Amino acid sequence: MKKLATRGLLQCLELPLQTLQDAHVADPGWTYSQVSSKPAVDTLIATRDGLLGRTAGRGPEITDKTAQKVWADAGGRCMFAGCGEDLTEIPLWTRTARIGYLAHIIASDPQGPRGNQQDSHRLANNPENIMLMCDAHHRLIDSFAPDDYKPHILYEMRRTHRDMVRDYLDSLAFPRTRAATLHANLAHVPTYFHDSELIDAILATGCAMLPGVIHYVRRKAPRDDRNTPGFWSQYLRDHEGDIRQLVAGFSAASGALTENLAVFPLHHIPTMVLAGRIMGEAQAIQVFQYSRSRRTWAWNPNVAPKPVGTFSVSTMPQARASEVLITIELSAAIDEDAIPPALQPDLAVGRLPWLRITTPDPDSDCIAHPDDLDQFMQVARRTINHVQDVMRARKVHLIAISSASTVFRFGQMLQPGHHPEYILYDRAGREYPFVPAFSITGHDVSALDSERPFSISLR
Repeated sequence: MKKLATRGLLQCLELPLQTLQDAHVADPGWTYSQVSSKPAVDTLIATRDGLLGRTAGRGPEITDKTAQKVWADAGGRCMFAGCGEDLTEIPLWTRTARIGYLAHIIASDPQGPRGNQQDSHRLANNPENIMLMCDAHHRLIDSFAPDDYKPHILYEMRRTHRDMVRDYLDSLAFPRTRAATLHANLAHVPTYFHDSELIDAILATGCAMLPGVIHYVRRKAPRDDRNTPGFWSQYLRDHEGDIRQLVAGFSAASGALTENLAVFPLHHIPTMVLAGRIMGEAQAIQVFQYSRSRRTWAWNPNVAPKPVGTFSVSTMPQARASEVLITIELSAAIDEDAIPPALQPDLAVGRLPWLRITTPDPDSDCIAHPDDLDQFMQVARRTINHVQDVMRARKVHLIAISSASTVFRFGQMLQPGHHPEYILYDRAGREYPFVPAFSITGHDVSALDSERPFSISLR
């Protein structure tokens, strides 16, 4: 039988005794199960012998594999309720040793404590039927008071102890998080990071990265053609599938909302705002900032957070305005000549209010600590709410010269279906002017650089 089992040629049929007694021919509806190992054959034989009352003496010996499983379930401690004695060493002795007893709940001998013909041999080497115990409690359940400790009591003790050990050990593990990238080749420079760089950054925050990095809206084009007419319209067409997949992944019915995410953004400004808008704030999302000077995604442990008030908004007009300009100037100050020509006349006469989120010393490493990002978010959220609730703007023009993490976070704060239309601007380099790229409304994103508008639903 064991040879047949190892070759996958042995099957087993388990039926109630009455069914077998009443049957004269095999029922086609009977279900056969595969017997795939030698120990499974031993279990079947032990079960049969028990049912027929043929078991005598002790059953099979406890194997090393079973013993190891019991010790692991017990965490090296006595499994009797409330005891928890450490059984991995002998007090006042310098050598290591295991001093616990592997005690059967259903004795391996039918004549032993709680033993019976049906189960003793069958469960003799089953780890779920074995408890790790100190000498005192082993004697208590087997010799001193076996009648007080019925099988159901001991099984419950074992299960409770095992679950407590697992809970405590699981608490040692870092919270798991899924890494997601928003990467594009920028200024003719390839953007590529090995998974190990992302793992190091996540570990430094006291989390562990789940296997498999998600790459959202990956832009691998070797050329940076943002200065060519129709680029953004073609861009949306090229990445329509990526954007729709992102929208579907972060819908309320999606399982993605149950995972913690670590986002590593390094992409075009409009794409990062759009991705932040789609992902939103409905789940825990860590956002990392790449340090070009240190060439790492990991936050610098030697850098202190910037003082409160480092980031601020220049003015908060109280009057209503149909259109507003918001600029984020943390990496560098915006040259007013770089403002799109279509906006300059209204800006010059004050018809277009200008809210500038700034810092006294703009720098590419303006976000060097997670608290810096939190401080920026407080200022940005106050600005967004003011423009929407006080100024009642229907259209917001957004220009950003700032770290990728701040741009992504800004997009996250735009509430789907409630924010005004945002016009996102971009430029291919300092020598180029800012041009409109995307329009994001409460319901869709559209390209603005083509005579044939192209839109993608964000619902």
